[in-house]
Amino acid sequence: MPRKTASRTGTPRTRNTRTEWWDATAEHPAVEIVRSSRRTKTVSGAMNLDGSLRLLVPASSTRHDIEEYLQQLAPKIMARAQQQGQRKRKFSSDAYLVERAQYLIDTYLPEVSLPDEIRWVTNQKTRWGSATPATSRIRISHMIQGAPEYVVDYVLHHELCHFMHLDHGPQFKALEKRYPHLEKAQGFLDGVSFQHRQES
Repeated sequence: MPRKTASRTGTPRTRNTRTEWWDATAEHPAVEIVRSSRRTKTVSGAMNLDGSLRLLVPASSTRHDIEEYLQQLAPKIMARAQQQGQRKRKFSSDAYLVERAQYLIDTYLPEVSLPDEIRWVTNQKTRWGSATPATSRIRISHMIQGAPEYVVDYVLHHELCHFMHLDHGPQFKALEKRYPHLEKAQGFLDGVSFQHRQES
């Protein structure tokens, strides 16, 4: 299925923000404190890509205030990040793809047999997925890891349809349309392709 082609990581500093770093402790990793003059009461936090914690606080916050914010928010932020990491590991496994393919076959494509091999690959940069019925294999590009499940399901459904029809003719289209989120998923992938074109 072809695509339609054509240091610390933290918050950028602006005139309305001031950033400082606190060292890691036994209770939390290193913390990027972002003071914002636009904030008066609200406090929020998230994990940076490098594993440090980012805390956005009002500019007037004292050290005592920030210590209280950390005590309240750090455990929740780190627990949420751990859950997201576990979810991402599950969704990036080949077993997950096999599970979703079996669901799609049971629900929409009962005439298709489960392929012998379905796995993620990193060498497909110009197509979302590929099917090889002769060897009973499906390859799904790692480019859609992390996409909504209905998108991954659509790409799998598309490739499974090729086990009945190699081309994209009317019979193939009829099978493909059984998937209820077809247009929504295609719209998502079109958006991803557009973003890649803008960045290239």
